[in-house]
Amino acid sequence: MAFNGIFFDLYGTLLVLGDMHAAWEDWLSALHRCLAESGLRMSREKLAERCDGFFSHPEPLIMDGLTVLERRISVLANELGVCLDRQQTAATAISCIEAWQAYVTVDPDALPVLRALRQSACLALISNYDHPPYVRCLLAQLGLAKMFDTIVISGEVGVKKPDPAIFEIALKATGLAPHEVTFVGDSEEDVQGARAAGLCPVLIYRNNRQASHVLKDFHPDGQIVAIHRNAKPQATRYIAALPELITFR
Repeated sequence: MAFNGIFFDLYGTLLVLGDMHAAWEDWLSALHRCLAESGLRMSREKLAERCDGFFSHPEPLIMDGLTVLERRISVLANELGVCLDRQQTAATAISCIEAWQAYVTVDPDALPVLRALRQSACLALISNYDHPPYVRCLLAQLGLAKMFDTIVISGEVGVKKPDPAIFEIALKATGLAPHEVTFVGDSEEDVQGARAAGLCPVLIYRNNRQASHVLKDFHPDGQIVAIHRNAKPQATRYIAALPELITFR
């Protein structure tokens, strides 16, 4: 197969996920610490119960100047009787993200592969992320941002995978038609969304397993360990490592 464009997912695809159970535990600890500093009188265990499915809840209504993650934190704090100003809300969001991000690393093959692919294809990144400023800063720090002709982040455009509309935004930005593009991701929503938008989906299946279905959200009492992945999504092609993209093009 030869494509004029190759679009990528970020987490689980270009970034490798480590011990996600520990990541979510540290995320909760960071959230509890920040809220406690602002007056929360609730145990970490009770807070864990209130945060079950934190990211799966419907997105809060627009609050001027706040990211989706900051809105979620603000709504939760209000429900718990904690008053956070904008600066405290922003600081809480960053503390939680950084605690979780400590368990994520860039795939060592990512930059070399992207450099090689850029020689003959247009590259784009499409990521579901609720705090765009952080992920854009991260991409710049890792040297990934400059590899892409366009970067589309759900928290900026108001739509997320598997909705085909987020893929259409990247297509419009690059001037490519769907049949000219393959999308590389690691989850069922990546495959479904890409196919719905008319792109050719490729699934990265590291170590013959798909990790993303056990880390989408926080659940107390270690429930994330018990949420096993669904049947293997029917992608057009499977790869075990990023360098395979160079050879199959």
